[in-house]
Amino acid sequence: MERSGDRARLLSAPRVITATDDPPLDDGAVLVQEGRITAVGPRGELARTADAHEYHFRDATLLPGLIDCHEHVAGNGRFSTGTTALEEPDAMWAVVFAHYCRWNLAKGVTTLRVPGARHAVDLVVRRAIQEGHAEGPRLVCAGEAIGMTGGHQGAFGLEADGPWGCAQAARRQFALGADFIKAMASGGISAASPGERPTHSQLTVEEMRAIVEVAHARDKRVTTHADGVEGISNALEAGVDCIEHGIYLTEEHARFMAEHGVAVVPTLDCMIGIVHHGSELGLEPSWIDVADELLDVHRRSFQAALDAGVLFATGTDSYGDIVSEIAEFTTYGISRYRAIQAATRDAAAVIGPSADYGTLEPGKSADVIAVEGDPLDAVEQLRQVRMVMSAGDVFSLDERALG
Repeated sequence: MERSGDRARLLSAPRVITATDDPPLDDGAVLVQEGRITAVGPRGELARTADAHEYHFRDATLLPGLIDCHEHVAGNGRFSTGTTALEEPDAMWAVVFAHYCRWNLAKGVTTLRVPGARHAVDLVVRRAIQEGHAEGPRLVCAGEAIGMTGGHQGAFGLEADGPWGCAQAARRQFALGADFIKAMASGGISAASPGERPTHSQLTVEEMRAIVEVAHARDKRVTTHADGVEGISNALEAGVDCIEHGIYLTEEHARFMAEHGVAVVPTLDCMIGIVHHGSELGLEPSWIDVADELLDVHRRSFQAALDAGVLFATGTDSYGDIVSEIAEFTTYGISRYRAIQAATRDAAAVIGPSADYGTLEPGKSADVIAVEGDPLDAVEQLRQVRMVMSAGDVFSLDERALG
């Protein structure tokens, strides 16, 4: 990785997508210094006025680094192994986590929001990345997800019962350095939680409200795994900030969320991935059957969220793919530009008001990627990554794309 230092760089390309409400900029440029964007504008103008080393990409598009708001960074086979994975030492989980962090960064994902990790290994790897011992995206971490005893993936998270127990669990995660809290409002699809269904409610309103009170007192956010109608209703009544999945989210839920600023991270491609690729990933047939049964329901719920104007963002949840998730969004009638905003600007908004990234604007962190061609013509171009810059540091650069 090439560290930024105080050296100014001018990144230029035939197209610049800022992910703001402004249209794409033709023959544009982004000026970067000391890890920050200092200017965005026409290439000719910035090249004349800026004393900077220029990286000009011949046939490419510059855009903000992608943001995955729901990724456990454990590889897509580790949760499916159920109790077997529990026998592995935390060191193994941390090594695998670090590996997939670097893998995500290479794909152009410059921020990962991690809604729960085995024994809070996300916090350990985050520190390793910050100290320069490992390479990876910015990590926004929940530590261990909080669920009821015997609840959804309870063996992979932190089990707590009653309002006081849940409040104590939330405080413990913040004491370890968590950025937000993940609570389990319902059952789901998991080999680690045999016998449960996504429709089963789990943490109660009172338990989740205790978690919310702890988090909001620190100006932190709470998100919830919430699949079934009752679980979603309980989470919203408790005052959470975001719903993960929302498989059975109703029109009434959607209206409430839009009115109260509650976001959704639908993880649609995760469900699609389980249905279409579950067998090759070694998932249990019961996972695949349940996912297949719920896929149409899930799609209708996301449509309800769209119709109501709910804030939404990309999330892959181990079995999805961020580019496929962006492409899936476009099947609901929204533009490719709007879908890219869900993976950049809006994903940053889901993370919180302190997120100083997600768009290409002066003052924002210099998280910039270059992709070959134009993703507004074909979303799949987002896979053709030619440069990744994270907070001003160049992680990867295909010099053949320069000209």
